[in-house]
Amino acid sequence: MLDDDQLAARNAELRGTLDNLMRELKDRTDGLRDAQAAIAAMSGVASSPDGNVVVTVDSTGVLDKLELRPRAFDRVTPEQLAQTITQVTRRAAQDVRERVNAHMAPLTSEEGVIDLPDVVPGAPSLKDIFKVEQRDEPVPPPPPSDEDFGSSVLRKEVRPVQRAAGTGEDEDFGGNSIMGRGNGW
Repeated sequence: MLDDDQLAARNAELRGTLDNLMRELKDRTDGLRDAQAAIAAMSGVASSPDGNVVVTVDSTGVLDKLELRPRAFDRVTPEQLAQTITQVTRRAAQDVRERVNAHMAPLTSEEGVIDLPDVVPGAPSLKDIFKVEQRDEPVPPPPPSDEDFGSSVLRKEVRPVQRAAGTGEDEDFGGNSIMGRGNGW
């Protein structure tokens, strides 16, 4: 059994640990807020080797600006130009992604961090709050094949609609089409 002095010492130690934990949480939260503002202002820029295609993306890698010099259209097919634009956009997105990750690295470090389960056994971890998901460049899904639709969507045979014999064009309107009323308007 602990005496009053031991309980007071343990209580003071626990209170100090919790105060440190709260101070660290506040500092990290403030740091995250500042980092988010800085990251929101970041952009990535890349250009083709010949400088005819220049791409700017925002901090999330979304295309912000595309510059095509007049010479970008010389001696290339539309497919080649599209491929160049795609490659340059990916490089710009990779550039900004690396800078965002570098900016967030000090905030996501778990080195020397006191966590709530260290103080209160069974408590949820606070470390997950500060984790930044590292994503690789998304891979676009393959285009759908004919098998995805059960048959070819481009070569599907279209059969004309058969109308019942003896009915006029107005069967959907009970014979009261406004087209057949003459000058009744």
